[in-house]
Amino acid sequence: SNCGEKNVYGERDGGFRYHCLSCHSIHYENPKPTSTLICEHENKLLLVKRAVEPGKGLWGLPGGFIELNETPDQAAIRELKEETNLNGNVICQLGYTCHFNTIHGDVLLLAFLMEISDYSKMQAGDDADDVELFPLEKLPPLAFNSHEKILQMYLDYKDKTIISV
Repeated sequence: SNCGEKNVYGERDGGFRYHCLSCHSIHYENPKPTSTLICEHENKLLLVKRAVEPGKGLWGLPGGFIELNETPDQAAIRELKEETNLNGNVICQLGYTCHFNTIHGDVLLLAFLMEISDYSKMQAGDDADDVELFPLEKLPPLAFNSHEKILQMYLDYKDKTIISV
């Protein structure tokens, strides 16, 4: 605890949390936020093959953890560059979902639709073993259920956009 006393786990501030009976500090366990990206080009979706656990060797959406003093949009642009060597801009936020994994605990995925004007320098980097554009109708299984949810958010967004035009 902040005062050096041992924390206890129990009901406090509307939930069960670690807290100190001596100094009354509450130690919140918050999710780790990510920027997770949807990049479509000519009816194909950009996916990266994960080089690290969790999901090593599986295909997933590009993205990663938001760094300190970084906005979600900045993280989206940085992660795109790190994992795919591509430059892009955020068009909009599609939504969010949560995921729990045994390595990072609770993860909050913020989903962003990206615009990329030039795919010619696409190559895997950072924690990606490969990067590829897959036809939307022939996608491989995605590494995480949360990525499936984000893909569905995008497909719903795309349907609404087509209808409203």
